[in-house]
Formats: sequence, C-alpha cells, structure tokens
Amino acid sequence: MALEIEEHPVESLSSGPKLCVKNFVWSEHEWPLINHDDFADGDDIPTISLEGNLSGKPCQDYDKVCQVMVTACEKWGFFKLVDHGVAIETVENVKVQLNELFDLPMDQKLKGARSTSLPLGYCASNPEYGQNLPWAEILQLLQSPQQVVAFARKVFGDQHQPFSNAMVKYMQALDKLGMKIFEMLAHGMGLPDDFFTKNFEEKEATMIRVNRYPPCPLPEKCLGVGSHSDPHTLTILLQDDVGGLQVLKSDNQWIGIRPVPNSFVINIGDTLEAWTNGRLRSVVHRAVVNKEKHRLSVAYFLSPATSAIIDCPPQLIESSTNLRKYVSFTWGEFRKELLTQKRVVGKTALNRYLISP
Repeated sequence: MALEIEEHPVESLSSGPKLCVKNFVWSEHEWPLINHDDFADGDDIPTISLEGNLSGKPCQDYDKVCQVMVTACEKWGFFKLVDHGVAIETVENVKVQLNELFDLPMDQKLKGARSTSLPLGYCASNPEYGQNLPWAEILQLLQSPQQVVAFARKVFGDQHQPFSNAMVKYMQALDKLGMKIFEMLAHGMGLPDDFFTKNFEEKEATMIRVNRYPPCPLPEKCLGVGSHSDPHTLTILLQDDVGGLQVLKSDNQWIGIRPVPNSFVINIGDTLEAWTNGRLRSVVHRAVVNKEKHRLSVAYFLSPATSAIIDCPPQLIESSTNLRKYVSFTWGEFRKELLTQKRVVGKTALNRYLISP
C-alpha cells in the first residue's frame, strides 16, 4: 500500500515537472517516530509572559523575568511567549492573507516565484535540493516594505493592498518585539541593554519565511522541514493550532511543541549562540506533517547589520574553564557562506566557526 501511495501525483507542490509522493520521501534515518500532535505532558518548553514589561517603566519583576528568559535559552534554546503586545488583529489578519495567498491557483502564485539569484519569493517545495524535498509551499521575503509590495503586485496586481498592508504591519510589530527580547536577554546576562539592539538598525538581512504544509498521504516518511538550527540571531515563530514543530532535546529525543493560542515560539539562532559563547543555545528542530490538515507557520528571522562583528564579550568568558568557543566573524561573512550552502542540516552552519571540536 505504501508503494502505491508513493506513486500518487502531488499537484499542490508541483510548480514545474509533475512530482509524485515518492519524490518527497526522506532518508530513512530522518523518518519521524512521533506524530505531529504527540505532546508529552510536563516535557515542553517554558512559557514566559511579558505582561507589564512592554511600555514605560518595567514592572518590579523585570529582573526576574529577564533571568527566566535567559535560563530558558540556556536549557532549551526555545520558549513560548504570551502577553507579547502584538495585537491579535495584526496576527489574525496576516494568517488570513497568507492562507488566501496559498489557496490561489498555482499559475497565479508563480507570478511571484523566487529568482535563481536569491531565495526570495514563492516556491512550491524546493526542487533545487534534489532529494529530501520539503513537503511545503514556501514564501520568503526580506523585512522590506518595497519588496513586499513588489511581490504582492506580481501576484495580486492592483488588488495587492490587503496582503501588502497586513505583511508590513506584522513585520514591523515583530521587529519591535524582537528588540525587546534582545534587551531582556542582554539585561539578564549582565550586559548593557543595547548590546545586541545597536547592531540591528539596518534590516537588510532580516526576513520572513512562511511555510504552509498541505495534508500529506505519507507523513511517516516525509518532512515539512528537516533537522536544522536557525543560522540567524533570533527567530519569532507564529504557528497555528495544528502541531508539527518538534525540538531535539539534549538527550537526542524529539519532543513536540504544543501550540498555545495567541503566542509566539522564540528560539535562539546560531549567531546568538556564538555571540554569547554558547551560553544561549541554538537548538536543532524540524517540522513534521500530517494526513488531515494544512498547517501554517510564519518564521521571522532577525539578523544584524552586514558589518556587525559576532564576538563574545569578555564578561561572558569568566574563567579558564569557560574558554572562547568560536572565532569572531561578521554577519556578512556568515550570510555569504549560507547563500552558497543553500541547505542547513543540523548545526553545520555554525560548527565551521568552532575553535576546537
């Protein structure tokens, strides 16, 4: 039966040559052993509230909340964020607009297809990978109102404003939230509050990646996104109520991250791990798929200016037992290597900067 399923055509992810399910079957060692909705009670990433700490004078528990956030990033590299200050209307509107985009006929979506020179725009799966194709439709755009409008005009023509306005408003809100998280992490580690944020005035590499995962007839052999760590500095992830995000724990066991209404999942990127000498962890994760439901995930990747030097401050290297782990590099150097690498697997992007194995 499984072999029959593998021969079924996949119209929703075929933007060129017609693909079959067998084209999306991953290497056997990558097959997920837990389902999209398997959530272990009591074994999930922490949930942190920003209530009272978003405007004006922080509440009296500010130092404690910052410490909790740092601890979560040391242990897990992930946490859920509630009471985050992003208006629910802003979030719901962008989800509606994105689902409407993905529901369009393929030929209309391909008007906004990404170019070969830069991985930006729309694509159905990612055929250039050759094997282990992601079971996902993908949209990638820079944190640039001009690029958002340019993409939307190609797809929607003169009726682009609902999509453009929703995306720009959402990205601006998430950028503001990201700066707040950076301030709190710096504060919690005893660094100046602007230690990270001063490097993010330019937005040329901050980007949004939207994945929509269609129902999959063979989810036990396919993946939406394979095992990887995020090479950027910080990720703010919006996921709908359909589970699928899984995180690799330090004991090499996968756990599912239970969706929480009106929340974001925050995770540390490779750049921030190097910046903090490994104190904050960039953790491997993946997205699994299911047979019954579409799943939408919207990842906002914050990256510093091209010239920003990623170098751990001396105060985080406290003694001879805490030696410097990474050579310094600029985000521009790292980004250039990422563009040539195309696909991040595990921790391959960051490991090249390790001083010693």
